[in-house]
Amino acid sequence: MQKYRDKAAPTNPILSSRWRFYLKTLMKTTLLLLAIAVSAARLLGQPGQTDTFIANSLKSTFPATELDYIDNIMRFNKDTVLVSGYLSDSAYSLAKNLVFQTFDGGKSWKKHYFNGSAWIYNTHFEPGGKVWMGGSDEYVHFSTDYGTTWTKKPKPFLPENRVLCIYMTDSLHGIAGGLHNGLAITGDNWQTTKQIPTPLDQNKFSVTDNSSRDRIKKVQVLGSLLLINQNDHIYYSRLNPIEWKTFTVPAKDFSINTPEKKIELFSIRNKVYVLDSALQLLATYFEPGNDPADDEYNNEKIDMDSFLAPGIKSAKIKAVKFVFDKFEGGCLPFALYKENKKEIRINNEQALLTLKKVLATCNTYEQPDAHSFLFSSEDVDDYHNYYNEIKAERQKEKAWGGDFTWLLDIENDLFINPQKTIYSIDQALLDTVYQPSASSLISIRQKQYVIANVINNKGELLKISSKNSSLYSLPWTIEYKERSFETYDTRITGFLKAAIPKGFNYYDKLFAGELIYRLIEQRIINETVYVNGY
Repeated sequence: MQKYRDKAAPTNPILSSRWRFYLKTLMKTTLLLLAIAVSAARLLGQPGQTDTFIANSLKSTFPATELDYIDNIMRFNKDTVLVSGYLSDSAYSLAKNLVFQTFDGGKSWKKHYFNGSAWIYNTHFEPGGKVWMGGSDEYVHFSTDYGTTWTKKPKPFLPENRVLCIYMTDSLHGIAGGLHNGLAITGDNWQTTKQIPTPLDQNKFSVTDNSSRDRIKKVQVLGSLLLINQNDHIYYSRLNPIEWKTFTVPAKDFSINTPEKKIELFSIRNKVYVLDSALQLLATYFEPGNDPADDEYNNEKIDMDSFLAPGIKSAKIKAVKFVFDKFEGGCLPFALYKENKKEIRINNEQALLTLKKVLATCNTYEQPDAHSFLFSSEDVDDYHNYYNEIKAERQKEKAWGGDFTWLLDIENDLFINPQKTIYSIDQALLDTVYQPSASSLISIRQKQYVIANVINNKGELLKISSKNSSLYSLPWTIEYKERSFETYDTRITGFLKAAIPKGFNYYDKLFAGELIYRLIEQRIINETVYVNGY
């Protein structure tokens, strides 16, 4: 799915099973813009928003090529910054051995060379100027002066392995994870290392199909406690002895606050568990979604009475999906999709009268209202189809080392018996599922959508579309006279179900299967109780 090169890609990616996984993912998704946006964010001069100034100021001094990537921006203080990644002197240079340094907050830059040639994947640094870097050349590179001069430490892994992540507890002690199941600790600043078993070594999960799903993505240490992310499995262990365990709650990431001796364990749907160094629960909280005031879209008052007064003349429904066309992009292809458009005109007087009644009061559903969510037997069938697809995908993932620790137990009784959740919908649960989230980078043309163009007897146009919808095609966006309004009126969904023939584009998006799954999932999360790790 990544258009940019995989920084841990094998030598022959086209023949690798990891590459087959990327191709499979590309064929199953229409998120092309998202991939391009992520790719562009990694190009020098086009980084994430928080680092824009640093990258642009660097580019103004050292113009970058399209092959230069920033992966690490190390801020020692407001003035001292070091940048590393996939960087070289020119597009013609095979040596990727540069770091860039500023001591005046980006007003001026110097370039320095480290002793090697590598894509630097990960770094660890201290305020006093010590820096450790690991990357594709399998060495640990070390500096004591903010990256001005460098020494090269021996390769930490046996067998030799790319250094994918590195973490230091002090100037001598640290841990590093490798691209292919490497895990090593040091007590003398990487002059010597001790290999320690990984969760995969201890059969905590298995990889039965050839893939790169044995990579160590993240390692951190708090006292004698180790935390690790191996292919999205989150494990913990004491240093002596090494015995990897999973948490009793779903976990997708972690972060250690060394001064406060705390661990933040990030679960799904923005739930966070705060633990002490003995893995005792201190607190839980939900990370907030976007403040609605910060969203680009805000509801505007629409003069619906003015539109409806002359009566509705007709409605034309356009439903669009995108079907896979071909791959493009050379050795790192991305998927191209072609538009499949279907249209239907609604002239039935009774149907138009029903639509008029719905539109007359749709503005009362500016927020989801649990009383209006009445799921049909078809919605329940749609849920079971969705649930079974997820089960099937997990079975496939097992061969790649799946059943990740951040996923809920798919055999939970609430999943098997959805009626326990949906017969009486909890308003708080519904609000949580529909809470504001990060704005999508996907435009209307990259996902299935439906637009109903409604014409009144004065020839005026009112548009109903799914362009801002998430679950259950809600909310619907209504546009009239350059004003727009979002409504959670499920009656619009019901109208389109009746108007669109079965099998028509977008028809399957008018059922509540995924919403029901999310409601059950959120309920399980809310009811999950953390049990102390030790």
